[in-house]
Amino acid sequence: MEIVIQDIRYALRRLLKAPGFTLVAAVTLALGVAGATAIFSVIDQVLLQPLPYRDSGRIVVMSQSQRSTGELMFDASPANYLDWAAQNRVFSVMAAERGGQGNLGDDRPERVRLAQVSVGFFPLFGIAPTLGRTLNASDEGSGDDHVAVIGNELWKRRFGGDPALVGHSIRLNNEAYTVVGVMPEGFSPDGYAELWMPSRWGVPSHPLEPAADPRPFRDRNYLDVYARLKPGVTLAQARANMDGIAAQLEKQYPDANDDVGVSLIPMQESLVGNVRTTLYVLLGAVGFVLLISCANVANLLLARGNARAKEISVRQALGAGPGRLIRLVLSESMILAVSGGLLGVLLATFAVPLLMTMAPRDISEFAHKAVNPQVLAFSLLLSVFTGLLFGLVPALQASGSRFLRSLRESERGTTAHRSTARSALVVLEMGLSLVLLIGAGLMLKSFVRLLRVDPGFEAGGLLVFNVGLPPTTSPERQDDFYREVTDRLRAIPGVKSAAAVSRLPLSGGNSSRSFTLPGSKQDFEGDFRVSTPDYFSTMGIPLLRGRVFTPHDNAQSSQVVVINQALAERTFPGEDPLGRYLIHFGPNDAKLQIVGVVGNVRHSSLEEKPRPEVYLPFGQGHWPSVFMVVRSQAADASTLIASAQTAVWSVDRSVALADVRTMNQVIARSVVRRKFTMSLLSIFAGLALALAAVGLYGVMAYSISQRTHEIGIRMALGARRADVLKMVIKQGMAMAGAGVVLGIVAALALTRLMSGLLFGVTASDPLTFLILASLLAVVALFANYIPARRATKVDPMVALRYE
Repeated sequence: MEIVIQDIRYALRRLLKAPGFTLVAAVTLALGVAGATAIFSVIDQVLLQPLPYRDSGRIVVMSQSQRSTGELMFDASPANYLDWAAQNRVFSVMAAERGGQGNLGDDRPERVRLAQVSVGFFPLFGIAPTLGRTLNASDEGSGDDHVAVIGNELWKRRFGGDPALVGHSIRLNNEAYTVVGVMPEGFSPDGYAELWMPSRWGVPSHPLEPAADPRPFRDRNYLDVYARLKPGVTLAQARANMDGIAAQLEKQYPDANDDVGVSLIPMQESLVGNVRTTLYVLLGAVGFVLLISCANVANLLLARGNARAKEISVRQALGAGPGRLIRLVLSESMILAVSGGLLGVLLATFAVPLLMTMAPRDISEFAHKAVNPQVLAFSLLLSVFTGLLFGLVPALQASGSRFLRSLRESERGTTAHRSTARSALVVLEMGLSLVLLIGAGLMLKSFVRLLRVDPGFEAGGLLVFNVGLPPTTSPERQDDFYREVTDRLRAIPGVKSAAAVSRLPLSGGNSSRSFTLPGSKQDFEGDFRVSTPDYFSTMGIPLLRGRVFTPHDNAQSSQVVVINQALAERTFPGEDPLGRYLIHFGPNDAKLQIVGVVGNVRHSSLEEKPRPEVYLPFGQGHWPSVFMVVRSQAADASTLIASAQTAVWSVDRSVALADVRTMNQVIARSVVRRKFTMSLLSIFAGLALALAAVGLYGVMAYSISQRTHEIGIRMALGARRADVLKMVIKQGMAMAGAGVVLGIVAALALTRLMSGLLFGVTASDPLTFLILASLLAVVALFANYIPARRATKVDPMVALRYE
């Protein structure tokens, strides 16, 4: 142990005597460790840590699926949920949730995100309230008891964290609700709701659930369903049980449940499954940066080892064995690794919050904590691993030195094998940096092509926001309210037009309905929208055939619809759909005449193909919560926000605006995950390229310093400066060329792993490979040119006296 301490003290003294070398090596390592620590911290919090609920691994998310293919179709209907809950033998508790929004307060109302939940919702997650109680069986049913549980963040933001709020009433949608409990901070299983009230589905008196026909309960799919597996029950057993229930329901209700199965997905997988590939790609990328950092430090240690070759030989001559020599060199590398690791952790504590400002919501809502002990342990192990990794080659070379030859020969003669090792490390750096460059280039090209996709509407100059009335508002009052609001919005100076729609493109929400053709027994799914007459012109959605809605399309006129081109081509291929009818499954099997065909809109995302859409006019289809769209005469529609709020309050002071954005901001939010991945890959690739260039420069500069005598002889014998320049650049570009070949081969294999993240470009896009390989070659040429130019300035007389 005493010998080990002596080696460490000796290594510390050597490092302190070379502060420049120590600082460069530590910072190089810190950059790699910081990136790896930050990304692993995000992965740990998003993918590895259990959800903050009791025994969260046994909670599953349930939804309806297509039995024949297993493809997810939609959320559950209330009737199917009730049958699932009553007939299953595998769940200890099952609960359902329906999201929505409401207006909270009378004075300066606030739009809040709320959810109607079944009585088992809170017990399923096993989280006790901070204050008061959660919902119980007496709260559920008729909806006469207006009670609510509120989230911690809403409690603090709106009510100042007043504990006396429990037991008192609040105004929600112009009605009094008694607050019975406050949930702990961070409780929001769906990442959406901040206020919960008892469920009301299945209530005959409720306007959204007419009791004239049972099909609305089984054909309207809007419930998020959660369930907790019984102890000892596996996911496979639960799926088998639910498959049997789905088959039985299909026999009982063939119209609504034809080919309808049940999908069971672990809750954590449901919440974060979409970002798993993204995070693993980023972890691989930052791992490459760390390897390049290690290679650079290894190169520095090899160069430093040349200066101590005679010292190592003397130690061997005095009886030092290979183990002692390896420990001596590794002590120095481990000190550097720990120093770089500590600095890297410090950088990572600042990097994680910065990452979260760039991250999409499905990452940031989980990864908002500081670096935890697990991540610190990871960073410590990573530092030890890197110390071994970049110190191993110099240590092995030191232990294998031939001391007698080292004592007899000049320093130049003993470094040939070290130069080979350093060149190999540079080739590795070049190859890894090219892989990262190509990955970032593919993501950048995908992102650019995605932004060039025609969304089906004109986003410039559009202001959008959400407003809503209480669900119990009569259809007549809804019509009057939205008509008055759109009239007030149109009257604002600088506004071209205004309209309302139930679902806004790229906003994250969707609604679908089942339709069929007269005389057909085959139904199909179509996305369902309710809009005012000016919606299509305000959004810039082109009319392809027929007409759009008019104010005369109301409750007293015949029922009409406008369909999109995708539905026309799917349902009426080669035919004119105008004048044809669709049957909308509902209380009265409404017969809807097609009066117009409009262009396709990419509703869910820019990368997904347009789905069939059916538009109904307000007055014939009602929706309590809508998006208002306002077309501004100016390019920046955000200047209309204050006027829009005033216009809404002039109609009803209790209605608040929510999600106020320009349409360009909506589009930007829809591509934030791709932008996040592209940005980080670009940062890592740029860092890798810089480190690789520095590594190449260092090798060439050191090589020239070792060949000063040779270069002097060549110039004394008549070699021109151009010949020397060419010779040196050729040597450096040979390493760069080998790195390019290695990088292309590795990229062809590795970029296929990120094919699911690409759009409009293949993982082996030749143009991307060619451009970025050329970029690496240009950077390598520049890194070679500086030391090569220095070589041409060698004075032959000085060089010949070098010995």
